[in-house]
Amino acid sequence: MTEPGNKATARATPPRGDLTVETTQQLLWLGRQPRPMAPRGAVGALSDRVLVYARRSHVPAVLRVLGTDGTGLMVIGPRPGQPMPKATDFDYEGPIALDPDAYGYHMATPDKPFLLPEDGFAGTNPTLGDVLDAQLRAGYTVACTPTGYIGAGDTASLCAAAQQVKALNRTDTLFVAALDVSLVDRAFFSQTRAILQDAGCPIALVLGKQGDPLTHSTRIIPNLRLLAATVPLMPICTDFNALDLVAHGAFAAAIGTGGSIRHAVPPPRKPMAFVRDKSPSVLVPELMCWWKGAKISMLCGAAPSRSPRCSCAICENQPLTRFKYEEDQPEAIAHAAATWLDIAAGLLDQPTLRDRAEYWRNICKGAVDEHEMLAKRVRRIDPLPVQKPLKQWADLPAWLTD
Repeated sequence: MTEPGNKATARATPPRGDLTVETTQQLLWLGRQPRPMAPRGAVGALSDRVLVYARRSHVPAVLRVLGTDGTGLMVIGPRPGQPMPKATDFDYEGPIALDPDAYGYHMATPDKPFLLPEDGFAGTNPTLGDVLDAQLRAGYTVACTPTGYIGAGDTASLCAAAQQVKALNRTDTLFVAALDVSLVDRAFFSQTRAILQDAGCPIALVLGKQGDPLTHSTRIIPNLRLLAATVPLMPICTDFNALDLVAHGAFAAAIGTGGSIRHAVPPPRKPMAFVRDKSPSVLVPELMCWWKGAKISMLCGAAPSRSPRCSCAICENQPLTRFKYEEDQPEAIAHAAATWLDIAAGLLDQPTLRDRAEYWRNICKGAVDEHEMLAKRVRRIDPLPVQKPLKQWADLPAWLTD
């Protein structure tokens, strides 16, 4: 694929909204492509894939449904000071990567943007290059940088990390950028995008905030779409934001198997509060959201025959009300992965990126409508609330130039 370069055509096409003429032309060109441009080198093996992002304890559950076409596995690394697992430990034949998860333990600074062995990683030499080489020697498809959490407005630390990665000039590495969500909001977005564009390396983006980062402001989703279209981007440790960005130019993505690994929080991570409800978090496919199993049972208690059912390979048309107990979590994880892997396969099968975006918007619009229909089926008086990101995905124009 060759990017647009006809300046006469660019001058003839007016920009849309706050987009420049050049960016508008780039987006129009991208929308006509069958897929995003694959990164050079080893990272290209991840291109056009939606991976499962999992804790080591969740891997056996997802391997029940994880194939090798259009997907892969990204495993969360060990705590600092613990030995690194080998890729062969997971018994998976597809692409596999290890996220060092350094942003969970280290706050990046301009002087020390990475968590290196001297700070606790055992068994490797204390340089960034050696940490990356160790991952490749352990059999992983690509290496991921051990970047610290980059706090609110801290473009200095982001720039320091990006410049160190750029200096390595590697094509086997993902630059993990764990960003406080403020860095992709209005005040800092242009600077953040420029830094990431100059990094010379594909970006594994992690968004951070206490709570859902996508609800921080209405600018987050459009800005992320523009980032996906103009930077070699792979959102990881995320939710259905992964599919939204794959539909808008991200070369790959990785969806977390649990709520606590679908976004980051600033370190040090606080212990989770005591929760009485031990039922697993369950993906409700028609609604495109996760609910606690107990909530599904309570909602459908008066009308169990009207419970949502799932036709995935795990559920085989069984009702979702069956996920009631803590021991049901592995099957709930497998059900969720099987469900969104099917959605991702349909998305990736579209003929162009613009078609992917239309396909994704239609799925979201259908899920918004299903909230009202399910409320009626279970004879609920009050409407079922729609999560803000889902509503925004459904309401925004399918493509940034529309």
